[in-house]
Amino acid sequence: MYNTGEVMANPKKDEPIFVEPPFDKKGYLKYERERAKAIIFVFLIGLVVGILSAFFEIYGFWYLGVLLLIAILYFLNRIIKFLKIGLPKQTSHKIYMYGELIITWFIFWIIALNPPVHLISGPEIVNLQFENNNHWTNLTEVSGKYDIPFNGKTTDHLRYHTDYKYPITAIYINETTSGITRPVKYTESHNEVYFNLTSVSPESTYYVHITEKSSYKSTSETFKFFIT
Repeated sequence: MYNTGEVMANPKKDEPIFVEPPFDKKGYLKYERERAKAIIFVFLIGLVVGILSAFFEIYGFWYLGVLLLIAILYFLNRIIKFLKIGLPKQTSHKIYMYGELIITWFIFWIIALNPPVHLISGPEIVNLQFENNNHWTNLTEVSGKYDIPFNGKTTDHLRYHTDYKYPITAIYINETTSGITRPVKYTESHNEVYFNLTSVSPESTYYVHITEKSSYKSTSETFKFFIT
């Protein structure tokens, strides 16, 4: 055979398109350690902010808790950097971090508002009394009403004791008799609230509706009085 002068190209050896870099074990462990620190730190922030938000709400400033959470979310990256904790690099890890903060805040906000951490109750209206011959006499409810003996006068003086955990901001007392409702004036002294039943007559029924508002929760009760 004759050589035609054509040179057969030698097939090139297969070359890898991408060479995977060696696994950086130290770098991976360092990143995971920093991420664990960030998770713990964010959890603690959510715990503190949740408890603070609950107490803001108790005193009537619930919006401060929401504003505080928004501020923490906005400055979270800066706070973590300031504490020299490594920030997550992956987007999914960052989303988990913000989600953890919101969920932790919400959970501890609920826990702080409920027993056994906290017992929220409104003012209590107790120990109803009426003035009888210049002495205060306890009233006892029988069959859903309080009997008051007629004293020959058109006005009965009554009082009750109020227990409260948070300061009372307002008291409203209304008297209803013969289908007519009118506001009742009152005075308050050392947790005792004094008010009068007016236009009293024998064999008459009076309904007294009392509302007490505190800085967190309100209480409303209706009392039925029968003049014997």
